[in-house]
Amino acid sequence: MKIQSIEKTIRIIELLGNSPSGLGLTQMSNALKYPPSTVHHIISTLMFHGYVNQASDTKRYSLGYAFLHISHRILENMDLRKVARKYLQELHQKSNETVHLAILREGRVIYIDKIQRPGSLSLATYVGFSTHPHAAAGGKVLLSQLSRDEVYKIYGSCHLPAYTKKTITDLNRLMEELNQIRESGYAVDDEGYYEGIRCVAVPVKNGRGRIVAALSITGSIFTMTKEKIEKELIDLVVKTGERISSELR
Repeated sequence: MKIQSIEKTIRIIELLGNSPSGLGLTQMSNALKYPPSTVHHIISTLMFHGYVNQASDTKRYSLGYAFLHISHRILENMDLRKVARKYLQELHQKSNETVHLAILREGRVIYIDKIQRPGSLSLATYVGFSTHPHAAAGGKVLLSQLSRDEVYKIYGSCHLPAYTKKTITDLNRLMEELNQIRESGYAVDDEGYYEGIRCVAVPVKNGRGRIVAALSITGSIFTMTKEKIEKELIDLVVKTGERISSELR
């Protein structure tokens, strides 16, 4: 049985979560087709508890810092993240590049950990960042476990969103690459998500052999040359992924 007030609150939170610039009361009311009084009542309650903020200049509402506290607690309690952390640090030191740990949820790749050297190449990713999985090496690793029907369910019959001129935008071509990833055990992103950026990723598996996360190394095309990826980084990230997986069994 659904509780209408809770469902409306959740929909308001989700709407604000997808609106980084914030929204006004009327915008939320129109988008959700709720009476302005209903939206105002829910927003006022969320503001009182710190889950919504209102900008003093624009009067727009956005998610509050209370959600950061909750997300931090969730991440701290994730066994996967705890187990992997020391290996991410070691991989970062050996590769001298940015490393990520990501999971797949509701058709999106979500980054749950990241280590980046201060002053190094700046990437827009952060803990909690999510995106379509087809363009990133880690995302493709996570998709490689899914069946053709499951992948089609995520993307439907539409073209895949393009991030660069090298992004895979055809489902059949994506399926071919996923087959290659299953055979090789790793995925490479050569400027498919960011221009000038390469990435190599491997799966992290639990005791049942299921892929639970993707571990990746990301860097500039100038530091992560194709030769370095083939001769050094693939082996490095594969072994690290296997070590993390062994602790989850």
